[in-house]
Amino acid sequence: MPYSIAPHRPGDIATSYADVTKAKDVLNWSAQLGIKDMCRDSWNWQKNNPEGYTD
Repeated sequence: MPYSIAPHRPGDIATSYADVTKAKDVLNWSAQLGIKDMCRDSWNWQKNNPEGYTD
């Protein structure tokens, strides 16, 4: 898939971070998968469902 690196567009956020501390403290929840697993599963789903969900 071709791509190019371009300047930021108006409205783009500079950075984005996630902190799951509150989910652990409030809900006693923690992720069971690592980032590699999540990326792999997301890619496989998208590859197998290019049109998204069907009705």
